[in-house]
Amino acid sequence: MQEWRRSDAVIFIGDSITAEEKYTRILVDFYALHFPERQILFHNVAVPGGSSRVAVQNFDALICAKKPTTATVMFGMNDMRLSLYEPKKPITEALLKAREEAFEAYKENLHVLHDKLGTVSHTFFAPTPYDENPEMDAPLCRGYDAMLRRAAAHISASFENSLDLHAVLDSAGARKLVPTVIGPDRIHPENIGHGIIAHKILEAQGFENPRLPLWDESITEKEKEILALFGIHADTAPKNPFSDARYEASKRLVLYKYVELNVLAGQGIDTHNKGQAKKFIEMQLETIMDAWRENAYRTYLENCGEEEKLQDAVLVLNEKMYKVK
Repeated sequence: MQEWRRSDAVIFIGDSITAEEKYTRILVDFYALHFPERQILFHNVAVPGGSSRVAVQNFDALICAKKPTTATVMFGMNDMRLSLYEPKKPITEALLKAREEAFEAYKENLHVLHDKLGTVSHTFFAPTPYDENPEMDAPLCRGYDAMLRRAAAHISASFENSLDLHAVLDSAGARKLVPTVIGPDRIHPENIGHGIIAHKILEAQGFENPRLPLWDESITEKEKEILALFGIHADTAPKNPFSDARYEASKRLVLYKYVELNVLAGQGIDTHNKGQAKKFIEMQLETIMDAWRENAYRTYLENCGEEEKLQDAVLVLNEKMYKVK
């Protein structure tokens, strides 16, 4: 995996694990800190709840429109369909067939993405683990992590440029530092997990013992101490004054795309008909929902029809980060 060069347009493709802007933010901040002359553009086009199928179906609007020169791709957590592994489902031939069909569709979509990316330099990341620790409170879907291991093995065997993040975090979890690697939902890495991911990516790019700009205020001193147990240390450089603003702007854009692609398009709503789209989302807000989803819906309503302005805000702040002396 090559390090990113001057004037690169880097695009992060994936699901909610990438969309969280955790490991991606560390990477953005690392390059702005150490290589301000490179003026790299970073685009996070990951979609919460997304899958390789969503990326293939929306390739032109989601990916081509950003004119990337290099890309990272991580899918798998949603592709294998966790609902097929729910503990109360009886194991039938039909269920086993559905599981295999989901895996085959995933593999096919990855190869389609590989071909569509063409001359764009890209690296496929194996999906991170699904934590089957029986002591966790979340419902346990046994066998799901085994399928993610199969996904990791396929990626390693099929793509020359790949990075096995499943093995990386699985090894970390074996050090008995849970729940600081994978979160209580068994799916999303915690801050420690994202730090390990970012560190491994930088190592794969050839950086020896990279120190991480852990400027996200949600990362605690205790978490930094735990990362140090893995040989991962925080950079002591002061925070870039535009880092938080770029992070927030990118998160708003991610939420907007989530509603557009996973909610509206998923319900057959014409996303070009903004009046119809807004009416549908307003109706959804009348029902009880979790705080994350409500925030996503309100973000969409506040910016409906203004996607270009959201994108421009990210790019302007990205550029300002590189102009800090």
